[in-house]
This record gives sequence, C-alpha cells and structure tokens, in this order.
Amino acid sequence: MSEARSVKLLRTLLATHLDWHGSRLDFLARFILAVLQVRSVNLARLAPVLSSRAKPSSNYIRLQRFMRSFTIDQSDIARTVGDLLPAQQPWVLTLDRTNWKLGRAEINLLVLGVAYRGLAIPLLWTALPKAGNSNTNERIALMERFFATFPGQPVAFLLADREFVGRDWLAYLLRRELPFRLRLKANVNLTSTKGAYPLLREFQTLAVGGTRVLRQPRRLWGQKVFLSAKRLETNEWLLIVSESYSRQAIEEYAQRWTIETLFAALKSHGFHLEETHLTKPERLERLFALLTLTTLWAVHAGVWAHEQQPIRQKTLERPQFSFFRYGLDLLQRLITLQASFAAELLCVLGFMLDGRPFNVQHDVSRVLY
Repeated sequence: MSEARSVKLLRTLLATHLDWHGSRLDFLARFILAVLQVRSVNLARLAPVLSSRAKPSSNYIRLQRFMRSFTIDQSDIARTVGDLLPAQQPWVLTLDRTNWKLGRAEINLLVLGVAYRGLAIPLLWTALPKAGNSNTNERIALMERFFATFPGQPVAFLLADREFVGRDWLAYLLRRELPFRLRLKANVNLTSTKGAYPLLREFQTLAVGGTRVLRQPRRLWGQKVFLSAKRLETNEWLLIVSESYSRQAIEEYAQRWTIETLFAALKSHGFHLEETHLTKPERLERLFALLTLTTLWAVHAGVWAHEQQPIRQKTLERPQFSFFRYGLDLLQRLITLQASFAAELLCVLGFMLDGRPFNVQHDVSRVLY
C-alpha cells in the first residue's frame, strides 16, 4: 500500500471527528505517522519523514507554517478525545503543570487531563507566559473551558497536588459542585469555634504507615470539607481534602500519578517534547494538540496489543511496559515495516470505538512482539 493510501486511511478516520479542510487533515495524518516513527517533536527530525514526495527542506517549512499560523480549537481536540474514550463512565480529572527551560525561555504548561489506562490523556491546556505556579484565575479559566466543552459530563473527582489549593480555589470547586481529592501541605491550619489550630493535630497519634479518614467535616479556609491522612514510611504526610466523606480518598488520590506518567510519556519515555525549539505559547499549544491525539492512539494500540498478546510482568505487581509504551513500540514497528500497517491499525481501533465497521486488509496481529 502506498504512502498516499496510508495517509488517506488515517485522514478518513480523523474526518469523522474533526471538521477540518482536507489539506489540514492530510497534514495531521502525516504528522501523527511521522511522530510515531521518529518519536520526537523536533521539526528537523520530523521533516525527512513527513512526506516522501517533498524535499526535507520543504517539509520543514510546512511544519513551521502549520505551527505558526494554523488555528486549532482546543475544544475540537478535547471532544475528539472524549469520543474515543469509553462512554458512560464518570471521568477522573487530573490537573498539573509540566515545565522546562529552553535557553532563557521558560516553558510552562498547565494541563487538565482524564485518567485512562494508567495515563492522563490531555483534554485542555494553557501555556503559561511565566515561570512558576499557576494562579487561581488561570485554573478557573481552564476549568470553565472544560465545563463549556463537556456540559453534563459526569466527573468522579478532580485530582491535584499541593500547588493547587487555596481559599478561592476551594470555594470555586465547591460552588461548581465538582468533587475533588486535593493534597494539602502539612502546615495548613483548620478553624473551630475556639480558633485556628494545626491540621496535623487531627492525626498526631497516627503511626507510620497508618491511614485515617475523619468521618465528620472540618472547616478549612471557611469551608466545610473532609480530611484523610496517611503517614508515609519516610515520616512525611499525605494529607487529602475532599468535598465529601470517602473511605477510599487516599487510594483515589493515587490516580494522580497518571499525569506524571503522561509527562514522562510526552518527554523522555515517548515523544521528547523538551526537544522542541518552539517557545511561543500559541505554537506550543498547537504542538500539544497534535501530541494529544498521537498519545491517545498509542494507548489504544497498547490496549489492543495487550488483548492479542498480554504484556509480560516485570514483577508480581508491575508490568514490563505501560499500555502507552506497548502501543508506541508496536506502532513504530508497524511503520518501519510499512506505514499502511500502522495507519490501518489506527483506523481499525478508531472505527471499533465508534461502533463502525472497517474492512481490514492486513492482519496486523501477525507482526506483534
């Protein structure tokens, strides 16, 4: 199957979700296949494999032009992600930042994701024009975009680390009736009718390795909330605040690690995002949009491959690969053999998730590990 046919296959799938012009869909299909092949977002590395019909220099200019001028509605990408996730399941949302330096430029991305198969798939994001923590207004703006894009979407809870706390932020989440599991710093104070007192006083008798969930609400920053704690083996504290009582709050918070896994996948374990030379916020956000779809396809491919040939267990508790890594390795191998194999697998997965039939011309399972 020719390169043109491979791109056409993938473009057909993308057209079912994105109302883009044909040339834009063609570029997106080529970009996804190129990133899967070279596992890097560096434009100089992508250019030689973007299209065999053009010189690498021409491909490089095309990549630059897309990142510079094409407008991407993040809501379109987010809805596409939503379409390709299991239906009728409350989402576990994750909120965090990833940042690095490129020369003197500070790259700082605030990302809202949905936990899926051990990875947080990005939904919406903002390139912050500064170094350091996000502020409450930036977080609220991101969440309001989520509510506008997914009205009525059930949410199990929002997960976020110690950076994402504060009086106004907590009040916003409660006002929005958004369930949450947020980690608190150990120096936070609670209040009672007798005045303020250290939060740790509630858990001062907890032994190392122990967990405790308070059944009655406490008042934090003027709001009634519920608290859970675990005293870690390092003698540090894992302190969780939630909007309601949950016996599993500590275990539920453990899913926050999915966004750390995402950032590792986007960087050193996958697409080497830090290799990009893009520094302008709007261009970074376009690149992130393209990587979001590529990441989701890799996870879906990994789940499919696991069903054909289970991932080996590295230890009794831990598999050798994540679904993302398993799928990414498979797709890269398929592209090395013939790009049409990878394009066809992506289409098969996509149309299966949509509940649509798709005529398979190759048995891609024959080239599994």
